[in-house]
Amino acid sequence: MSTVRTQHTSFSLIPQETLLDGLERTGHEVEYQCRGGYCGMCRVRLLDGEVQYLEQPLAFVAADEILPCCCVPRSDVRVDCELRPELRDWQGQEDMFPVQQPLFADALPLPERPPAKKARRKRTTKSAASASNLSLF
Repeated sequence: MSTVRTQHTSFSLIPQETLLDGLERTGHEVEYQCRGGYCGMCRVRLLDGEVQYLEQPLAFVAADEILPCCCVPRSDVRVDCELRPELRDWQGQEDMFPVQQPLFADALPLPERPPAKKARRKRTTKSAASASNLSLF
C-alpha cells in the first residue's frame, strides 16, 4: 500500500485504486475529462517517488508531471495538489482520511425476504356492448 503526500495531508491508496481515484476520495482538487490518459487535463507535478502507468498516456507529459487518471504509485509519492477549499481547515489531522476497504469486501449477507403473498386478481367480464364502444386512435 502506497502513501500519497500532498501539500496539505497524506493518505494511503486502496488496493487497485488509481492515483486520481485516491485524490478524489480524499477531497483534492483535480480536474479531469477522460480517466484514460488521453486529454492530460488531470496532470499534476510529481515531487517525489515513482509511478507506473496502467495505460501509456497519449497526452504529452513533461518529465516532472504525471497523469493520475491512469497511474498507480510504485513507491510512496508526493504530488503538488491542493485540497478543495472547504477541506483546508482540516489540514494536519492524521485520521482525516483513514484507509478504506473496497466496497462490499466484508459485507454482511442480506436478510432473507419472506415470500411475497400472491395477490388475488378479481375476475371481471366485459360485456360485448362495452367492448364494441372502444375506438382506436
